[in-house]
Amino acid sequence: MQSVVDNINKSEATTSLSRLVKISYDPYNEVVIKEYTYYPKPEALAATLTHCIQMGQPAVILWCEGVAFIPLALPPDTDVVAKEYLSGKIIWSSVMFTFMPNYQSNIKAGVIEVPVIDITPNETLRQVALWLKEKATQPSEQQNSLNRSRK
Repeated sequence: MQSVVDNINKSEATTSLSRLVKISYDPYNEVVIKEYTYYPKPEALAATLTHCIQMGQPAVILWCEGVAFIPLALPPDTDVVAKEYLSGKIIWSSVMFTFMPNYQSNIKAGVIEVPVIDITPNETLRQVALWLKEKATQPSEQQNSLNRSRK
């Protein structure tokens, strides 16, 4: 009788193991930023979202590594963009950012308070924040190309 019970238990264990879902981790491998705009003050950055908030649309500012930023992603609603997303690329049409050394939960822009989310645990967005910080301390590539075209 014990061997029958053992066989049933082994069978149940095998069945429950075969039901497990394979879980894969495949992080994004590139963030493509088409253009970026630096704002001199957090309040100026927050002011860009006040119209959205007044219309009832959700709007937040992301914060990490002393940088507050707003990415504007290209929606993956075309085959080309969807393929890029699936291949591991995030594509942002624009990123607006400013320096904000210390995290605060919101930024006041006039009478509107814009929420700020600390995204420090997200490694991809942390790397973006560091990249933006570096770009703000260098002449922008956009400005360099503009200067070249004026010559």
